[in-house]
Amino acid sequence: MILTKAEIARVLKAAEGTWLAVLVLLAATTGLRRGELFGLRWSDVDLARGQLTVNQSLEYVKAPDGAAKPVFKPPKTKTSRRTLTLPALVVDALKRHRKEQAEERLKLGLGKAELVFTREDGTPASLGYVTKAFNALIVDAKVTRITFHGLRHTHISHQLMDGVHVKLVSERAGHANVNVTLTVYAAFLPSLVDAAAEGINAWLGAELAKAREEGAKSVPIRGQGAGQAGLSD
Repeated sequence: MILTKAEIARVLKAAEGTWLAVLVLLAATTGLRRGELFGLRWSDVDLARGQLTVNQSLEYVKAPDGAAKPVFKPPKTKTSRRTLTLPALVVDALKRHRKEQAEERLKLGLGKAELVFTREDGTPASLGYVTKAFNALIVDAKVTRITFHGLRHTHISHQLMDGVHVKLVSERAGHANVNVTLTVYAAFLPSLVDAAAEGINAWLGAELAKAREEGAKSVPIRGQGAGQAGLSD
């Protein structure tokens, strides 16, 4: 299941003023995986150019004492390491977030933040806590029940439905290859077929109308041209 565009807006509205606001906005507009979002460093973000690069992912592994330990790992595949262009509204939101984060850390006596999203003390976020908080947000927004990972599916699906070329969507998603995108999101591809048919209809209709107009102009008017003198006798 995915959110409609109207539901995405409702979720973002419900998140305003909370710590989830920028996180959900970035997830909904980039399709980054949860671990990629929480592994994102400010050094991976170029706000001047409006881009971010996925260079690592946050995972939790069980330590010998049984506790879950945060570990940063490189992307699983070559295609997972990618650079994405951000919408202007996301760049603005990240600028505000960086400023607010710096002010908060200054109050706490902490240094400059390395990660874009952390706990208040600067340590890696609890993925489980984020999941629970997002689930509560979805209920509050009264939209289709999806998981946090569902934001990724939502982003990719709408990209395809909006007619973005599947190869570009695949690259943006960090899929191993286009076949993965085609297989997982096949249900959203008919819209592309429809768009192709509409495109043919548009150009062919226009060219036919043009050809008919030109043809009408080239046909002699009856009673004029060769033989007109004989008819007048």
